[in-house]
Amino acid sequence: MTLEQQVKQEAHEIAAKVDAVPLEEKFRTFFDAVRASQIPFLPCTLQTEAGQLYARSYEAFYLLGRASVPLTVGLTMHQYNLAALATLPVPAVPEFERRRQVLVDTIVRYRSLMAISSFGENIKSKNDPFRNVIITERPDGTYLCKGRKGFQSIASEADILLFSGVMGEAMGMMYTNLKKQPAVKVGPPLFTGAMAMADTRPVEFDDLIVKRRNLLSATDELTDHISFYATAWFEALVTAAYLGGACRALDEVRKFAISVHTEDGEPLADLDGFVVEVGRLAIALRASLAMARSFGICTERYCKGVRGGAPAEELDQLANDLMDCGSVIKYACTKTATEIVSGARGLIGTRGMATNHPLHAINEQICFGPLHPTIPSRLERSVGSDVLIDRPFTGLFEWGLA
Repeated sequence: MTLEQQVKQEAHEIAAKVDAVPLEEKFRTFFDAVRASQIPFLPCTLQTEAGQLYARSYEAFYLLGRASVPLTVGLTMHQYNLAALATLPVPAVPEFERRRQVLVDTIVRYRSLMAISSFGENIKSKNDPFRNVIITERPDGTYLCKGRKGFQSIASEADILLFSGVMGEAMGMMYTNLKKQPAVKVGPPLFTGAMAMADTRPVEFDDLIVKRRNLLSATDELTDHISFYATAWFEALVTAAYLGGACRALDEVRKFAISVHTEDGEPLADLDGFVVEVGRLAIALRASLAMARSFGICTERYCKGVRGGAPAEELDQLANDLMDCGSVIKYACTKTATEIVSGARGLIGTRGMATNHPLHAINEQICFGPLHPTIPSRLERSVGSDVLIDRPFTGLFEWGLA
């Protein structure tokens, strides 16, 4: 059995287990099954194959999203950060290479999951106080961390927390054990209802001591480089969960159309208008899945360019294509997922809004997709400005997908 087949089989099996248990058991069932699988540790085994890693992760998370959007969104936070840390080549910074490898090896050895702390607060109310983690180096070479981070998914389930913080004039990045750590206080859930199982919570850092070996970056340049690359991974990969939810909505339409008949005894699945509308939704889903695959090509080309010592100008263009590709994938795929669920709701009707119907929860969950950064209005303004300049516009990713 190939790796692709193994990963798909595991994802199908986990999804079936989650579907089979009551709501109150889904969280524990999901994470127990995930930890026993190879899915969250693919970044450790495919560390030098970024394109393959993305393709396998995307397929798995898409299938998991069919069973639970919020659980899969939560797990995405582990996957995209571990994938970014594992595959990002930084040959000029051997200390980072060594320390990130220790982290990657530790995660796979102990079957650990990693939560990622929110990076900064670039959108906040005018009079809100500055909130971040302040990191101070102590005389013994350790670091004292004080402050607050607003959003961490799988915060109560993860074993390791990756976070950034202000170190003097720079922004640093480090990690710490999250379990049995009294200096890290995990707050109450930020979301209730349909997205509660994403387990997103604030975290307070109350005089946390971090050893030097857990410091990944102490410079703005490296921290920004890691964050940029990780953000591109997130934008592309998180769409798998939402498209998986949209696929589940379509499958509910299929069940409905086969089981419900007209007054003449004809199943809805035989009505031409119904068939055509389902076909339109399915085409939109498949087109989004095909588009999402393009990120794997971009990230593979970027990593090869860095390892191969490509000129700085070429690397900048590859990096820009990588981020642009991830951003438009997230924008377009989450929009499509929302439209598919809306279409499914229209086809099934009011029975799909019953609290015990799978579509009821998906309706509430799917609207979160476009809200992850970068929010649509910021992306639209940025891309629009890029188009309206004094040069021809082709729309191509000239480097990343060449």
